Order: sequence, then C-alpha cells, then structure tokens
Amino acid sequence: MKLRLAMVSSSRERSVRWVLIALLLASACGESGVGVEEAPEIDREAAEADETDDLEGADEAEAPAPVVDTGPPKRIFARRFVVPVRAEPSRDAERIGYLRAGAVLMAKTSQPVGTERCRGGWYELTSGGFVCNGRHVTAFEGERLPERRGRQPSREDVLPYEYGFVRRRAPMYRRLPTIEEASEHEGFRIPGAAPAAGSEGDDGSEMAAMDTTMTDTAMTQTAMTETAMTETAMTETAMADTAMAAMVEMASPMVTAMAHDPEPASGETGTNLETSDDEEEEDTGPTLETLAGDPESIVMRWMMRGFFVSLDRDFRRAGRRYWRTQNNGFVPHGAIITRSGSEFVGTELPGIPADSEAAEAIANSQADPEPEEVAEEADGEPEGEEEGDQEQDVAVRAPQLPYAWTLSSRVNAYSRNETNGSFRRARGNVEYHEGFSVVAEEVWRDDTYFADAQGRWFRDRDVRVARLQSRPRRLPETTHKWLDINLASQTLVAYEGETPVYATLISSGKADRVENPDESWRTIDGIFHVKSKHLTDTMDGDTAVDGPYSVDDVPYVMYFELAYALHSAFWHNGFGRPRSHGCVNLSPLDARHVFNWADPPLPNGWHSVYPVEGGPRTGIYIHGETPRPGH
Repeated sequence: MKLRLAMVSSSRERSVRWVLIALLLASACGESGVGVEEAPEIDREAAEADETDDLEGADEAEAPAPVVDTGPPKRIFARRFVVPVRAEPSRDAERIGYLRAGAVLMAKTSQPVGTERCRGGWYELTSGGFVCNGRHVTAFEGERLPERRGRQPSREDVLPYEYGFVRRRAPMYRRLPTIEEASEHEGFRIPGAAPAAGSEGDDGSEMAAMDTTMTDTAMTQTAMTETAMTETAMTETAMADTAMAAMVEMASPMVTAMAHDPEPASGETGTNLETSDDEEEEDTGPTLETLAGDPESIVMRWMMRGFFVSLDRDFRRAGRRYWRTQNNGFVPHGAIITRSGSEFVGTELPGIPADSEAAEAIANSQADPEPEEVAEEADGEPEGEEEGDQEQDVAVRAPQLPYAWTLSSRVNAYSRNETNGSFRRARGNVEYHEGFSVVAEEVWRDDTYFADAQGRWFRDRDVRVARLQSRPRRLPETTHKWLDINLASQTLVAYEGETPVYATLISSGKADRVENPDESWRTIDGIFHVKSKHLTDTMDGDTAVDGPYSVDDVPYVMYFELAYALHSAFWHNGFGRPRSHGCVNLSPLDARHVFNWADPPLPNGWHSVYPVEGGPRTGIYIHGETPRPGH
C-alpha cells in the first residue's frame, strides 16, 4: 500500500513538474528581454550537410501505408534553410528543386503518402514533388504558422529582396549585440565610459569613427541624406565601389565560382549605383577565411567595403539600429546603403516568325516613310482613317529585328546627304541605351551606319545591334525555347521555335585580363541547356587581384555549364560591354523577364527547380568574338 501511494505521489510530482516547465516555456516565447522583436534562428545545416545524412535519425524503410483522408489537406511550412523537393517519396529519388525557409505550400492530402526513411512521412505538394515532414518541413492546419519567418522573396518586384551595399568594413553579428559588444567590435565609445580596449573591425578612418559614434537620430538623418543624393552623384560613385568590390560571377547552389569585375563602361552608369572618388583604402591581404568570425564569438564574419547583403528588416537595441540579413546576421545600419540597380530593359518583339511574309512586309513598311512625312503625320490624324488602318499602323511600328541600342549618351546622331551619300552630325540629344528598330543600313568610308524610323543614323561603333539568328542545327528539335547570345554584339535574343520574342543587351565575360594577358575571362561558347534555375543564389570567393567578394542572394540565376550562368547584375549599368569573369549579366528587369519565360517554370513557393527527363528545357546558343576594351 505504501509502495502504491509512493508511486501515485511520484506520478503527481512529475505531472506538476511538466506543467511548470510548460508554463515557463510559454512565458519565454513572449516579450523579449531587449524590447525588440527577436529574430528566428535559420538553420543552415541542411544546406551544408551531405545529402546522405539529411534525414538523420529517420526510420528504416517501411512498407507505405494506405492513404486515408481524415480532413482537409495539410499546409506545408519549410523550416530548414534548404528543403529538398524529390520526384518520388524517397530520399533516393531525384531532387527536382528546393524550398527556402519560411515558404508555405499546400499538400494534396491530409496524411503522408509514405514513410520510407522519413519518420514524419512524405507529403506530395500540389505544385509537384515530395517533401519530408518533421526534419525539413512541418505539416499543419489553420492560418497560424508553426514558426516565425523572415521576409519572403517577391517574384512581383524587380528584385526578390532588398539589397544593401556594404560601404565600409563592418561586423556581421550572430545576434543583436549589447551596447558593450557593439562598442568592442565597432570601435565606438559608450557615453560616459572609457574607450573600448582592443576594439577591432574599425578601418581607422574618420568617417568610420563618425559613423559608429552617431546617435540614433543622427544615423537616421544621415541615411535620409544618403538616400536623397542626386542620381548623378550616386551613379558617379557606384562604379568605383563595384570595381573595388570585384563583384561575383557564379557558383552552383553549393559550389562557388567566378567573380565580377564591373568597371565603368564609357562613362555611363546606372541609377541608384554609387562610387566615390575618395575611396577608402582597403586591406590587400584578407580572404573569406580570415574574415570569418570565431565560432565562439558573436561576430559571424567581417564584411569588406563592396560586399552586398540581402536584407530582411531593421531592428533596434540600446539606441542603435541594425539590419537583419536573409542569412540571419545583424549588420550596423549605418554601414549599409540600399541598392535597386539599373532601370534598363530590353524590348518585347511582336512574336511574328522572322522568315514569314508578315515580318518581311513590316520591315519594308518601316523603311518607307521619309522623316518629313512622319513629321506631317504627327501633326494630326489623316481624315477618314479606319480602325483597321490604325491597327495596321501599330503593327508597322512594332519592334523588329535588327534592333539596336546606343552605348552612350554622348554619341552622335547623323543625317544623310541624299545627293552624295555623306553623313553629318544632326542636332538633338541621344539617350543612354536608347533602343530602335533598324530600318536601313549603309556603308560609307569604312563605317557602317544604321537608321531608325525617325531618319537618324548611328555609326556601328556607337551602338549594339541584335540580329536574326537561324536555329542551330545541333539544337534538339524538342527544345522549343532557346536563347541566342551573341558575344560580338553583346546581345541576347529569346526564341520560341523560329520566332524571336525578346531582345536585350548583356554583359559577358571580358576577353582580356590586364594583370595576366595569358588568361581570359571570356564567356564560353557552344550549345547548352539550362541545368538549374534559382530565384537567388549566394556567390562569394577570393580572387588573386581583387581579393574577397561576396554577394548574398544574387537574383534570377540560371546555370548552363559548370559555374557559368545567366543572372541579374544590379551593381552596374554597363550592359552592352563585357564586364564579368565569365557569366552572362542581365539587368534586373531583363533577368526577371528571361527567368520567368525560360523552361522549366519555377513553381510558386519554390526557390529552385531542375529540368526533369522528358520535361521542357531551354537551349542556349553562345557564339561570336568578344569585343576588346574600347570596342
């Protein structure tokens, strides 16, 4: 009897203990001790771990149980930084894409379709593919999410995330620092306290010291002042920054590759890009390895001037502001300047097969009107014009190949003397990257001139021209969509079958390495296919000349061979000239357009997708001789 009472008493004590523990845990999930919203931890281990142990601790293979629906389909929450999506409910099945932490999708059923080496069971997504519940995702019901999540990428905006340029050497913290920790690593003095001994991370410049000692109000005013800089000043500053930063050029999701080297192109720069003539001197010896923080330190890593980070939101602690990055680091707010990139965009073509009679008729009709006739028509509508004639007029003026863009706002437009065929400078301004359909082409005194529909002529050295390209014979007939990338003209034309549907400028790899003439960063040529598509992919590495570079979440990446890829380059506006270390740079607007157009399509909620056997894929034909500097 005593033994039974003792057992009951022990059972009650355990129950009370668990209730108390539950209450303590519940209170810990409430308001944080520092008065700010604490950031959820993002587990990156799955992104770095080998696939063979990504389901560590899972049960041995079991016979799949029959699916019995007991309610509405479950919702799926991605809880790991990278969540593999499999073609079948098995860890050995082909990986067809992945999700990023915080993504929310729908399962087809309320119960898992199998539990083979996945303790929580495999759920099939309505968008296709299977994910493992428990370790990588959480299946749930209702509107409330199982965990907090960071800002999710937007496919509607020009860039998936907000991006920040690192303007000076600065620490990236693993968590929000205390004022004492910030003082130690950022090198500022706490009011009323002695200077921090042995502070590190400050670059020693007066500007950095001023930044780190500013009050929160002053920091905000400074940020507003920087944002209000004129477009001219910002663009003049951007090129030098990015040249020193040695921007990236590509790696696969887990493999790093080449770096950008975005030097100014013909003095033209883009909006919201910054450089400065009085650049701060950089260390010549650091590498990504030496910039990594000690695992026991609050500092995750040190960032150099010219690095880029993808931003989540800003936080405050002890009167100081910090940006939280997408990889869950915290960066001093004053060390970051946001960037949005170039506004250049290519042109959509009307979708008329290039070898059709309709295309030939449009090309002929574009060349018919003389400049004087066009001007007269612009003064007023001709009487008696029918609706059908108006529609035909729109078709006539639709962009067609060949299509050209100017390389500078300082180039000259010319008029032609019809008597002797000579050309002379015409009045009027020319815009940078101004595009026009070429309606005539003439050679005069070793120069080729191209005319637009307004009667202006431009020399070949001042423009880039995208031309019609026949479908390569080695491209499989089953490949409907393909990209023609001409290195000589630095242009890209997207085709559906034989029909050109989009044309734009690119920046490919540079043909010369001044510091090492025996090597080249030229983009490889040949026939390829898109091997993987990533909404974003982080790229970093070290180069012997430029030192370390790092760009978090480079947008709209499509790999086609090893580490070579097409991707967005929001850090420069020199499209039409070679700038990279091998990859194909596109403007943010162009990169988004081509990415969304290319096969295979990226399902909603996914972060990456791979072509599958028998599924649609996009061909890539790269050819031509890369222009030398100054051409």
